[in-house]
Amino acid sequence: MKNKFAGASFDSFLAEEGLETEVAARIAKRMFVHELKKRLIRQKKNKNAIRKALRSPATTERLFSDHVGISLETMARAAAVVGCGLDIRLVSKSKKKDAA
Repeated sequence: MKNKFAGASFDSFLAEEGLETEVAARIAKRMFVHELKKRLIRQKKNKNAIRKALRSPATTERLFSDHVGISLETMARAAAVVGCGLDIRLVSKSKKKDAA
């Protein structure tokens, strides 16, 4: 018997709605901020260290919010505060589906 609740995958739903790239950008930003926060805690630093590096309280708040319109330069400066660099890569969509 067929499952009456089975349908298209969530990825195909996002693609149909035109939300795939927006969701991917939000996920990448949240992962970046999560890792940044972990490293700040490990190094016993706080947002003020980021604020000093970025020289802007507003930019710092955008960095830690859900706002995805943050420049790569801003992200690289924030990463430098915790002794890291920024690595941007292209990931094949077919590989993501193969891994699932």
